[in-house]
Amino acid sequence: MSGSVREKKQTQKKLVFGRISVDKLNGNDRSGLSGELNKYEGVIINFLWLIMLVLIISDALICLLFGQATFKGNVFLVQGIILAFMVASILIRVLVIGKKQIKPGLSYIIIKLVDILLLVILVNIVNHGYMFYFAILLPIISICITRGFKTSVPYLGVAFVFHIAVYFIVHRFDNIFYLEYFTTQHAQYLFLIGILYLIFLVFLRIIGTYYNQFSQNEKDNQNLVDQLGNKYAQLEEARKEKQDQYDKLKEVNLQLEDSNKKLTSSIAEFFTLQQISQAISSIFDMNELLQFVNDIIIGVMGVSTSNIALYGSGSDRLKVQVSNIYNKKERAILTDNINTPYLKDAVDKGTTILNNTVNPDDFDFTRGRNIRSLLCVPFLVKGKSHGCVLIEHTIPEAFDEDNVRLLEIITQQISIAIDNARLYEQLQEFANTDGLTQIYNRVFFQNRLQHELEQAQQLGYEVSVILYDIDNFKRFNDTYGHLFGDIVLKTLAKLVKESIRKDDIVARFGGEEFIVLLPHTGKELAYEKAEELRKKISELTIRDQSIEASVTVSMGVSTFPTLAQTELTLINSADEALYVAKKSGKNCVRTANPA
Repeated sequence: MSGSVREKKQTQKKLVFGRISVDKLNGNDRSGLSGELNKYEGVIINFLWLIMLVLIISDALICLLFGQATFKGNVFLVQGIILAFMVASILIRVLVIGKKQIKPGLSYIIIKLVDILLLVILVNIVNHGYMFYFAILLPIISICITRGFKTSVPYLGVAFVFHIAVYFIVHRFDNIFYLEYFTTQHAQYLFLIGILYLIFLVFLRIIGTYYNQFSQNEKDNQNLVDQLGNKYAQLEEARKEKQDQYDKLKEVNLQLEDSNKKLTSSIAEFFTLQQISQAISSIFDMNELLQFVNDIIIGVMGVSTSNIALYGSGSDRLKVQVSNIYNKKERAILTDNINTPYLKDAVDKGTTILNNTVNPDDFDFTRGRNIRSLLCVPFLVKGKSHGCVLIEHTIPEAFDEDNVRLLEIITQQISIAIDNARLYEQLQEFANTDGLTQIYNRVFFQNRLQHELEQAQQLGYEVSVILYDIDNFKRFNDTYGHLFGDIVLKTLAKLVKESIRKDDIVARFGGEEFIVLLPHTGKELAYEKAEELRKKISELTIRDQSIEASVTVSMGVSTFPTLAQTELTLINSADEALYVAKKSGKNCVRTANPA
């Protein structure tokens, strides 16, 4: 409310200032008469004394130089007194009243009458005064110019009365003011004076026309000033309205820019999440998925580095899985110190870290890497943390709340993908694993064997298999029961799994039969490995509560491409070698014959 009042007052001030400026420009003053007209009256008043002085001096010079009249000291004294009165009158106006124009009123009338009377007396007591009768008209001219013809007519009448009265007074005291031009023909003199004042009247009428025209111009100017003032007020209101419209448009534009910025950000976020969703649905390899997502984060966030760290299976330590750091030294600093207490504690609790003024003392993995800002968001699946995304920048104050929100949305998507990938791995493991012995099943073995033989054929290396089964296993089941038979199967599977190499695999082939795949292994090494396994199994004692028993196995060995040329012949030849081992008394190893 106060703001609108203030604006209204400022507008009013501007309007007043505008009108005053226009008035000054046109030379108008609405409080009194025109400055142009008053200027003429001031000039006439200020020079009346000079005119009277010229009259007196000229009269004295005429008397002295030309001898046309007798110089009389008493007349000159009276003339001096009149001049002194005129000068005193002017001084009073200048010193007492000042430079202000005297307003119409009693003071103005008295001053003008005094000026007229002094001039009438002076022109009547000088020789050849009739030549200077025009001087009587000067104060009246100023009245006509500044007040108009009608106002000046009474003053002209008073001047005429003064003239006649002074004439008779001076004529009465002719012995004092003896003037050569005085005549006893009063009627003729009065007639001439009347004619003269008629001429004065006509002259004033002409001047009055000038006053009327000037007054009309002044009124026209004043009307024009009023119109200009109104126009100025209208223009000011229009300008204010346009300014208000501009301010509103500016505010709307800022809102649109903000909305456009938010919309652009939302579209970018939507596109990013769409790309991640497509990756989740199409990329099943965990490392490939994490690398793809990491590249998206780098592009969207515009960061210096982006890293994804996950907890290992059954481990409480973070391990960097994906990173765009290619400098070996800096990457080593990150991987060696990723489990710094402050960061790890936040990840374990599922808390986001936003730090735009990184202190290396708080984050050991930033030492010597010129990291000024970092943002860490954990992967949370069902309230459990699986790792984190760590993005870093070399400039301070690089991240804001919008970055936090977007990265948290991305990590939610990745968390789902990680959980799905781990579930998929578990399902794959369940599908590929024998439920009893927890080793690979026959389906997985067949697929792996096919892949391994293709690689061996391309790269030119040997692949061997060991096919074995438990001797007299039916007797175990009949004697000790199927539960103990299951314990025997699980015990032998575990023993063989722990006795083979990392790249070797053991699978349950069916019933009590097992098979071992040995890549990069010839028939001699395969035979030696089979003998090693057979001896370990024969020396093994299996216990379950009060039951205690030992078992033996028979084994058949075959090698690709030395002894078999295809997957089918490899398995068949190993099976034939196993059959030979059974016929040979069991608990022995036999190698297949070349195809």
